[in-house]
Amino acid sequence: MDEKTSLRYQLISAWCGPAFLVTFVVLWGIFGHNLPNPSPALTATELAARYADNLAEIRFGFIGALITVVLYLPWSAVLAAQMVRIEGRYPVLAYLQLLGGGLTVMVVSFSAFFWVAAAFRPERDPALIQLLTDLGWLCIDLQYACTTLQMVAAALVGLADKRPVPLFPRWVCFLTIWCGLSFLPASLTGVLKTGPFAWNGMLSYYIPYLCWLGWYLIASICMIKEVGRRMGNPDPLSKTDERVIGASA
Repeated sequence: MDEKTSLRYQLISAWCGPAFLVTFVVLWGIFGHNLPNPSPALTATELAARYADNLAEIRFGFIGALITVVLYLPWSAVLAAQMVRIEGRYPVLAYLQLLGGGLTVMVVSFSAFFWVAAAFRPERDPALIQLLTDLGWLCIDLQYACTTLQMVAAALVGLADKRPVPLFPRWVCFLTIWCGLSFLPASLTGVLKTGPFAWNGMLSYYIPYLCWLGWYLIASICMIKEVGRRMGNPDPLSKTDERVIGASA
């Protein structure tokens, strides 16, 4: 594949970032009624009524989210390719970032899958609907380490970037690490049902999710600019570039 075509695919993949951000907020958040999300303190009957009252929107939101969550994959792939250019011969952190991105997709997918199952038979025993809802939230909240790994790996490579125009400014790298660690309070969602550390709490939900999506938008802008610079001033193919392009061909 020639470099011009490769860069075009990289640009499309980088723009998958904003596309994922919009679809995630609209489908998973708004149509899925996760803004605000249901309290874990709701009784099984109250939770079943919530599904029944918003059945069409919940189904549309989470089924749509299961489809569009794959936009996170090409974005993670192009980030890995950009990190390889910085790391050089042994891109361990780029691989870790890519694995973290892939696992993030699986975690988000499984959570939405449980909620689709809960909405599939709204007439079922409310206790089973409550169980499926619990599984979805505990799945996405307690497995945050996959995303934290992705973010920290990207930040470490960004800090090692000594080019005149780095992929990420240093402040973005430090912000990325802080945002990745902001998920730590979500560890308590497996224990608490009320308060700021419950899965609908400020410290376990609103702050870490806002940090994640905020970082995701900033990183996307940096990545799109990086591809744009290369398209305006394409570098001669190096051995590293050949390996990246060959892997994506």
